[in-house]
Amino acid sequence: MKKLSWIIIALFIVSCNTEEKPTYTVINGSVTNNTGETAFVRGNGFESRVPISETGSFVDTLNIKKDGFYELYVGRERTEIYLERGKNLSVTLNSTEFDESLKYTGDLADINNFLAAKYLWNEQNVDLKELFSKDENAFLKQIDENQKSLDSLFKESKIANDNFKKSLAEEDKYARAIMIENYKSGHRHFSGNKEFEVSKEFYNELKDINFKDTLAFRNSAAYQNLLQVHYNRLVSEEASQNTDANETILFLNKINEALPNGYAKDRMMSSYLQFGLKADDNLEEAYNIYKNSNPNPENLAKLTEQYNKLKVITKGNPSPTFNYENHKGGTTSLEDLRGKYVYVDVWATWCGPCLREIPFLKEVENDYEDKNIQFVSISIDEPKDYDKWKSMVTEKELVGIQLMADNNWKSKFVVDYAILGIPRFILIDTEGNIVSADAPRPSDPELRKIFDELI
Repeated sequence: MKKLSWIIIALFIVSCNTEEKPTYTVINGSVTNNTGETAFVRGNGFESRVPISETGSFVDTLNIKKDGFYELYVGRERTEIYLERGKNLSVTLNSTEFDESLKYTGDLADINNFLAAKYLWNEQNVDLKELFSKDENAFLKQIDENQKSLDSLFKESKIANDNFKKSLAEEDKYARAIMIENYKSGHRHFSGNKEFEVSKEFYNELKDINFKDTLAFRNSAAYQNLLQVHYNRLVSEEASQNTDANETILFLNKINEALPNGYAKDRMMSSYLQFGLKADDNLEEAYNIYKNSNPNPENLAKLTEQYNKLKVITKGNPSPTFNYENHKGGTTSLEDLRGKYVYVDVWATWCGPCLREIPFLKEVENDYEDKNIQFVSISIDEPKDYDKWKSMVTEKELVGIQLMADNNWKSKFVVDYAILGIPRFILIDTEGNIVSADAPRPSDPELRKIFDELI
């Protein structure tokens, strides 16, 4: 009995001296020139939206389940942060100079100030065009040199957190792998050599990476990005060998075969289909592959809603209509253009990719000026940018019919076409029926082939 009493006392002492680690972290911030409604934190299977007050402040207790890297979104800007349970983090920033203004205080200040400095170093010292234009050996040497500089930056920060050091080493490994995965397409793009191929040995160092690590997928945004570029590369290579193959179908099949049912597979497929599910001949097959992959019910419901919208804008169906303000005065509707093919460009003044298409659009407009086709550009700028739209159309001498939608992203024409990203190009026939709900861009030679077949 005496011995049993000592055991009970010992267990009591152990239990009293063993405190469970808190499952939460406190984050707060102050945003100058704020334009966003919430601060969005996500990572490691966790997501939370924190309201930003009228004064630009926010605070919340985040019940995270794992220490590690997360993403913080404020408005359209994003940064990587590191959080630990039981620790607090405070951030101040200016949304107009987001990356340059990030300053952290609190328990995790040294780590997050290092991450901010690391991002700025990359932004200021890595010229992607110069880097990806290099030959293989020079490219690999340069990313080695870049990593040495970042290692020195880390050493200067004098961070003593061993958990962070371990996590950082993993992130750096994934970041290097991402660069290697992107090298061939990057070199083709920046060098202009569309036939460029890497050597047979180039991807050898990636053989040690497990591209089916579902735990790493949950824990690391960098690993998630790595899987995206890895499987996209494999699909691109396969598609180049079979020009009749559809890349969306190839991607879905590859993920479906490579990853077990669960979070990673569903996240990869549903994220891809958010933009990859299109109103084309492969719509039905793509939707059914996902539907039969044992998906998350909530994501399936979202994709099903999207699928049902896309079904009604497939080729041959009547096009959704518009009737919007014309830059030259009055309004213009789709019905006004009956009898002509209509090529619609949905864009905005703030959209970089949209602006890069303008010179190509002007060329196409000029080349088909005397053909039975009308070019229409519909801006989805917000009301506050109305004057910016008016002046840009004039200053850039934009031709064709220039319209402004009545409710930006929520405009009925935009919603009916299930537009989630811009630029978006749409081709409508002389009777107001859809030729393509997602037509090639002006910079794509395929567009002229389609025009020449129709007109």
